Amino acid sequence: MHSQDDSTVRGPMFSMGELQGLGILARSPGALAFRSSAAVRLPAVSDAPSLEGLQVTMPVPAPITVEAVLERHEALSRAVASRRDRAPGEEVASGDDVLLDVIGFANGRLIPFSARSDWWTEAVPDPLFPGFFESLPGSKVGETLSVELMLPMDYPVESLRGMAALFAVELKAAREVRPLDEQSPDYFTALGRGATLDEVMEHLAGELAAERDAQDVRKCQDAVLREVARRTRTEVPRSLVEEELRRRWSEAEYPVLVRLGVPPEQIPEAFEGWLNDAATRDEAEYRLRLGLSLRAIATHERLKPVREEAKVLFERLADSTGMSHEELGQLLQSNKDVRQRFDSMAMHAMAVSHVLSKVTVLEEPTAVGAAG
Repeated sequence: MHSQDDSTVRGPMFSMGELQGLGILARSPGALAFRSSAAVRLPAVSDAPSLEGLQVTMPVPAPITVEAVLERHEALSRAVASRRDRAPGEEVASGDDVLLDVIGFANGRLIPFSARSDWWTEAVPDPLFPGFFESLPGSKVGETLSVELMLPMDYPVESLRGMAALFAVELKAAREVRPLDEQSPDYFTALGRGATLDEVMEHLAGELAAERDAQDVRKCQDAVLREVARRTRTEVPRSLVEEELRRRWSEAEYPVLVRLGVPPEQIPEAFEGWLNDAATRDEAEYRLRLGLSLRAIATHERLKPVREEAKVLFERLADSTGMSHEELGQLLQSNKDVRQRFDSMAMHAMAVSHVLSKVTVLEEPTAVGAAG
């Protein structure tokens, strides 16, 4: 991106989820059974989308509120608290860390995106699942529970909003959380953000401001890339969208369902949920269209990945997989398929950087009389 002050963050924009979706990360061997055996041909893009007139408006930074700082402080205090493993058969209390296996059903069918295996979370109310976490206190470690609830009207899967749901929950482990004394030196040492409460709060406000600015940049980058995808004049076949969903599902949810022991005849119900969810389909189509757009741009502009782009991708891939640099390097050298996928992702990152370099960044005007 470029602007008058050139203050916007540049660089490749890709998530580890995208890396996994592109098949760079290791797959569950069993998941391949749910991949389509039919070859899916990528559509050709005759003309690279125009990059003329791309612009984005950076929003005026939202103020960091006292409530946000206090919430971050509470979360950080909880993170550094001491913990005691509860014994099998011991009752769970509100606020405990709990280790769960979870799967949900509605109308007698698996709820898509509901499966969780070895999920550590906090036993506190969540408006997205009213009554779910409230049912855990008083239950005993090692128990299996059935939790009934009504999915809220803002539930992410539109077709399930307002429906009765049943969740099978195995309470595998729990930890009592024991907060540290907030007046003790050990507390401030554990936080690592200052020697006094005022210093800690000031540091947290700075962290939140940096995160807000980075999020604003990501939102603007996403808006630009969606506009580039919109300008791409090609039809993305339904079969390609479904194969993309099948691949992502087989890597994300299928292995969890197998670990939870879901009967094989029920497993396809979860994939049908992915196929039938409009938002999930739209996002998959967008990702495919964007990939086609960037490939066409790279070809048209004769782009070549630079060493810095490949190094960033290599570092992030090593961090995500837990592999050493030596192990990952050997894998790339010995596995041609993985190497090709790595090269494709490096080209993807290069094309994203090229697109962002063509964007004009405007600053959102500050309202007259607004506080600075």
